[in-house]
Amino acid sequence: MSDWIKALLRSCCLTITGGGMPVQRCGHQLTSKKKMERIDSLVTFAKTATPAAMSQKMFDVVSIPQSTVHELILLLTLGGDPAQLIEDGYGERVLAERVESGSVCAECEQKFDAFLKYAGPIYEEMWDQTPLKISCNTPGRGVPGGVLPLCLDGGGMRGLVSVVCLLFSSRRLLGDESLPDYFDWLIGTSTGSMLALSLSQGKSLKECFFQYWDMKRKIFLDGSTMARLFGNQVTEQTRNIETILKECFPTETFHGSSRRLTVPAFDITTSPGRLFTFRNYAFDRPFGSQLPAEQDAFFREAARASSAAPTYFEPFHYNGRKLVDGSFVANSPLNILWKEYDNFFKFDNKIRFHGVISIGTGEPQLTERKIKELTTFKRKAINIATVGTLILEQCVGQDQCIVEAASDRCGAQGIPFIRLSPVGINVRIDQIDDGKLLDMIWKTLFWLYENVNQVDKLGELLFKLHSDPAERGRQRRSNTIL
Repeated sequence: MSDWIKALLRSCCLTITGGGMPVQRCGHQLTSKKKMERIDSLVTFAKTATPAAMSQKMFDVVSIPQSTVHELILLLTLGGDPAQLIEDGYGERVLAERVESGSVCAECEQKFDAFLKYAGPIYEEMWDQTPLKISCNTPGRGVPGGVLPLCLDGGGMRGLVSVVCLLFSSRRLLGDESLPDYFDWLIGTSTGSMLALSLSQGKSLKECFFQYWDMKRKIFLDGSTMARLFGNQVTEQTRNIETILKECFPTETFHGSSRRLTVPAFDITTSPGRLFTFRNYAFDRPFGSQLPAEQDAFFREAARASSAAPTYFEPFHYNGRKLVDGSFVANSPLNILWKEYDNFFKFDNKIRFHGVISIGTGEPQLTERKIKELTTFKRKAINIATVGTLILEQCVGQDQCIVEAASDRCGAQGIPFIRLSPVGINVRIDQIDDGKLLDMIWKTLFWLYENVNQVDKLGELLFKLHSDPAERGRQRRSNTIL
């Protein structure tokens, strides 16, 4: 057979081997449309599937030609048990066959190997622990004598990291998705505001996951930075997010929530800009008191303002103000939490924290930043780009200074401080590529697996607050997280 015919066959996803058997190309080489269709079909299935059905789906998917490890990661995240896949080396045998047939390349083989090695232990740490014997009789009302706040960072599509952190923690500690019920103060910036308001609305963590997954391509356009800066992409994305927020929060208002809610934004009406805070409580009266109607706000308004990241969305006009992304003042809203705490004290309306829980959207691995002397035009240009990156990091990235300050203050006052924010996450806030987002989710699961001690600190706090004295006095079981 001539070389040009072989080339033609290869271009059609087939080639000829010595034995005349067809070899299929790896799934990651499919077109973006085909890969998107496969994941979308799986998401549709997972929305109504039982855990057992997702476990079986995981077993079935691995042997399908051109299936990818991303499909397995998605099923694991949503509750699929990889036991069938791992038992008797089934997954390893199927992988070897697919490598031989060419439907898994060398790079993807490493990803499959890592999944087969760690999916079982991750699932075990997430699900196979004895749940805490505690209960939250009235979701969101907390424990008398204090409050337990949940702070949720900004980060665009990295909000999926926060959702997965809460899912993993809730399953490990409680055996279900009820963890958000134990927090009576929700405070979120940017994408964290979307998550906080969704939880206040009563959405489950899995529903929040699907909400993020479904809205990504409905909001963000697949364009370059130049298209955002000099085209009409920002205007289009602004219309998109406003449509989505109306769908997510059609009528909900702050005064209608049974929990404390805090959402910061940045008011750029004047120079310098100022903090603007949406809240449903007054500092000079007990929580739950009726507030003036003019102080109320729709969830969609607060989420729109706090998420209005410049170069991605237009400012939000609200009561004569121009509001932009709350990340400018508090990407990690711990400093806003403490500011609110201090304001209660100013009005002699003291509150007490049972603890402070902070959930991040991940942070890049710590690396050395290379800044050279400004001796040539090229180096000056490189440094300008570096400074631009630094500014963006401070606006929409994880602010370590705020986290450290909050941790120090909690330590000084004897308040438990727990922070979950996986390291090694370096994904754009407008990322819509399914594969890159699922790689991010895998890194999140693996970080949680390696840092379950941080999750268990939250379990110890909840156990102390919600278990009865008799239960706390019993000998702790050897297979619990305590």
